Amino acid sequence: MILFTLRWLALPLAGLAAFWIALSEYQTLRNLDWARPDVSLSQLETRQPWGGLSGRAVAAAVDDAPGLEPEAAEAVLAWQLQRYPLDPARWFSRALHARRGGESQERILQHVQAAVAVHPGHRNLNWQVAALGYELLRYDLAEQHLRHWLRGNPGGTADALSVASLWIADPADLFERVLPEGEQYVLAALAVARRFGWVELGAEAWYRLPQPRPPQDPALLDFVDLAIAEGEWGLAMTAWADSFPDYLPGEVPNADFQHEVGDGRGLNWRTRMPDGARVSRDLETFVTEPASLRVDFDGRENLRMHNHPVLRIPTLEGPRAWLLSGYWRAEGLTTANLPYLSVTGGEGAAARIDVPAAAFDWTPFSIEIETSGTPRILDLRIRRDPTRLDFDRFLAGRLWLDALRLEPAPTVSD
Repeated sequence: MILFTLRWLALPLAGLAAFWIALSEYQTLRNLDWARPDVSLSQLETRQPWGGLSGRAVAAAVDDAPGLEPEAAEAVLAWQLQRYPLDPARWFSRALHARRGGESQERILQHVQAAVAVHPGHRNLNWQVAALGYELLRYDLAEQHLRHWLRGNPGGTADALSVASLWIADPADLFERVLPEGEQYVLAALAVARRFGWVELGAEAWYRLPQPRPPQDPALLDFVDLAIAEGEWGLAMTAWADSFPDYLPGEVPNADFQHEVGDGRGLNWRTRMPDGARVSRDLETFVTEPASLRVDFDGRENLRMHNHPVLRIPTLEGPRAWLLSGYWRAEGLTTANLPYLSVTGGEGAAARIDVPAAAFDWTPFSIEIETSGTPRILDLRIRRDPTRLDFDRFLAGRLWLDALRLEPAPTVSD
């Protein structure tokens, strides 16, 4: 009977105790001085010796209390951790205040080790420890925790590489000492290299990837775009040739349109067209198998085409002039302002050729352009200038290109 009575009383007593604790927490939180955690500690020791939410709040306020002496901060943190030792943030706060108090590196790292031991997989903690390791010149510690921070988080590769590059200059060392194993990190590093124009990092990432890459692989396109942007024409051509065996460095990429036109990156045609025009690969009409490039104009726009479509063609060193040739064809072109081909090569080098008529069958063309003799990019564009006339201004019809070739222009002595 007594046991039954005690069991019956237990639940109300537990509820009463919970209410009393909640009320105590409420009153304590209202009365604490958050700007002076050391003063609040003395109140807590009397009113809530178990710490609780109020103790945790006071310990957290230590990090935001300006002018708090390291000794006072240490007292608050030590008091809280005696009651709740499984709080990694407070152990790390203890390490920071130990550093501000001029304590030994050994003592600082003891607190860091305690924080990590409590929650080794805590991502934010790993980032904080890496930053502290850098400040302490303990690069081994920083690298270890950057790797921990990156595990399962390849999206953080840019931040990790930016930090680690402060003391690691060699991209190969960055891979070995900071990045975890896995292709996703190599791809992320390549994307970082592309974003920041870091060609050495891009090359290191590229050669760590399985080769050859598929023709429209994002890593291939990233690397080739990076190499071109940084003037590394040889790297761009070699990478493209590895994925497209029919391409030889120095020739026109996809010269006979053996492959899809692509998405406008790498050495693909850039085909983002204005309203009124569309680019496609024509499998029905061509000079050389299997296809040609076709541009359709719908006759509804006074088209201005200056930047697209365009093909980037890296060249080899040596020749001071190049001859770009091929075949073109047209049907039903309208207006006096007809499309034309333009080739530019940097340093003001430019040449153009106009279509011979509004309609013509497959006809050879050639454009000669002078260069400096150093490797560079030639840009082949299909262009059209708009007209200011109120009539005869909407471009309609079709234009084809095929069998594109690039070779050194013959000299006079030839």
